[in-house]
Amino acid sequence: MTIREMDIFVNVAELSNLTKVSEKMNLTQPSISMTIKSIEEEFNEKMFDRISKKLIVNERGRVLYEEITPILLQLKQFKERFIQNKFSGNINVAASNTIGVYALADVLYDYKKLHKHVNITHLYPEPDNIISLIYEGKVDIGFIEFELLDKNIVKELLYKDELIVVSSDKSLIEKSFYIDQLFDKEWIVREISSAVTQTFFDYLGEVKSDLNITLALEHTVAIKELLIKHKNTISILPAKSVENEIRSNKLYKIDIINMKFERNTYMIYHKNKFKNIIFESFRKFALQNIVK
Repeated sequence: MTIREMDIFVNVAELSNLTKVSEKMNLTQPSISMTIKSIEEEFNEKMFDRISKKLIVNERGRVLYEEITPILLQLKQFKERFIQNKFSGNINVAASNTIGVYALADVLYDYKKLHKHVNITHLYPEPDNIISLIYEGKVDIGFIEFELLDKNIVKELLYKDELIVVSSDKSLIEKSFYIDQLFDKEWIVREISSAVTQTFFDYLGEVKSDLNITLALEHTVAIKELLIKHKNTISILPAKSVENEIRSNKLYKIDIINMKFERNTYMIYHKNKFKNIIFESFRKFALQNIVK
């Protein structure tokens, strides 16, 4: 039974008069009669006695009435709350490592403070898996730091993310270098498949094979710890991820001649995604508030 069918049944049981039910519910009498007939056929039971042009609920009808009346009340109350509180629901977001940790976390916190009844699930999958999760409907909005050519995915540019060469060796900031002058250093980079390393390799082109890679690690935090402990090491990392270390003089940005390493950061979602009020609210909030 639908909510509408239950509502009609309860009103007929209480009023016993089709004219009164018709006026109260703004329905035609034939449609009410058809609904009652449909309910009786569904349960294979006569629920009303037809007496003097009235529908009088019978013994079996009273059993059904007592069962569905509290259910109908709960459903109506839920519907009213649902309509009144449009900012109630869930949104699933996924982000690659750098943007998720260093740019998106504050946005999620601030949005949640404004909309306490919105539950946010934040995933950190492998970057390529974000696209799959969007296609599967498990993620509503994704945040990526690589180029994507997919006609079914909408991309909205957030900002240009700068990658910088850093080391704890302060002497390296005394002059500028061509990038190949630093190839013999002990490079500790993000894992080879990461967007950071692949962007760096794209800029280097064929000479990337001359790079002395000592370690390729999954986590930026681990790389920073090694850089701080070992002055002979060097790395390329997103500028956002080393802001605190540079501010506290634990790491230093090395000036590279004639090269600036940048990549675009995007917010993405499926073109056929239903854009309800929560989705649109979060999308606009992220565009306006994510730190450039």
